[in-house]
Amino acid sequence: MGKSPKFMVFHLKELIYTLVFVLLGIVLIISLIFMFCNKNQGEKETKTTNSQYEAGVYTSQVTLNGNPMEISVTLDNNHINAITVTNVSDTISTMYPLVQPAFDDIANQIVDSQSVKNVKFSKDSKYTYTMLYDAIVDTINKGKK
Repeated sequence: MGKSPKFMVFHLKELIYTLVFVLLGIVLIISLIFMFCNKNQGEKETKTTNSQYEAGVYTSQVTLNGNPMEISVTLDNNHINAITVTNVSDTISTMYPLVQPAFDDIANQIVDSQSVKNVKFSKDSKYTYTMLYDAIVDTINKGKK
């Protein structure tokens, strides 16, 4: 009977704190692994996707005789969905009556053909068409990859 039993005393608070920190450490390690694994897979997917544009709405301003108007282009990954003009003042509509029809014509041609090439201009208002066309092309180029 020479050996006496040895007792180990653990405080319950210390056990709970230790378990909580171990679980937090495990969760942190697992989340870091998932973050870095998913990041690499996402980069591979974007490299293999052959999209022309970054989806979104892109805007630019055109000023006619000190009166601004805003051109908006709505793009998804591979398509030009819509081209609109907003904030057209009454002054622009009155002073430049061909702006709205010219803009609508260019926008329809681009959306229908999904290309900024081969847009046909009217001979009567070539300057208006050229100015609007350049502004639309600049806005579309904002969304290109």
